[in-house]
Amino acid sequence: MEQSIKRNSFIIGLIGAAITFSIYIYMWQAQDYLNSLVNTSIYIYPIILGVIAQVWARFVMKGNVSFKQVILAYFICIVMVFLTESITYYTLLNYVDVNAKEILLNAWRGISEQGTSDLAQTKVFKEPTFSFSEFALGFATKSLMFTVPGLITGLVISKIPQVNQVNTTHKVQD
Repeated sequence: MEQSIKRNSFIIGLIGAAITFSIYIYMWQAQDYLNSLVNTSIYIYPIILGVIAQVWARFVMKGNVSFKQVILAYFICIVMVFLTESITYYTLLNYVDVNAKEILLNAWRGISEQGTSDLAQTKVFKEPTFSFSEFALGFATKSLMFTVPGLITGLVISKIPQVNQVNTTHKVQD
C-alpha cells in the first residue's frame, strides 16, 4: 500500500510541477517577474498540494495511515514542485532570457537600498549571481522549510481517529 501512496504523491507532485512550470513560463513571457500576487502564490500552492497528498494518502489507506506515510506523501509532492521551480528558473535566467537577470538585480538593489539606514550601512546580503549553486541551495532550503507545515498537518491528519462504519438501523417510534 505504501507504493500507492508514493505513486499518488508523485502524480500530485507532477500536477504541482506543471503549475510551477506554467507560472514561470508566464512570468518569462509577460516579463512579469516582480508581480507580488504571482510570487506569493508560488509559496502557497505547494503547501496546499502537499496537504492534498496527505489527505489522499489517508483516503488510500482507508484511514489507517502512519505519520511517516503522510510526511512521505507531503515531501514527495513539494520536492517535485521545488525541483521544477529551480530547474525552470535557472534555465530561464541563464540560458533562455539572460536579460531578465538585470530586471531582478535592479529590483533586488532597490529593495536593499530601501532597507539600509544610517545605523546599518554594512551589506548583510550579497548580490545574487543566479548560479547553479544558488538555485541548488534555494531548492534545499525551500524543501526543508516547507517540510515544517507538512509536519504539522501530518501530525493532525495521522492522528484523526478512524471512524468505523457500522450499519445500524434505527426504529422510529411514534
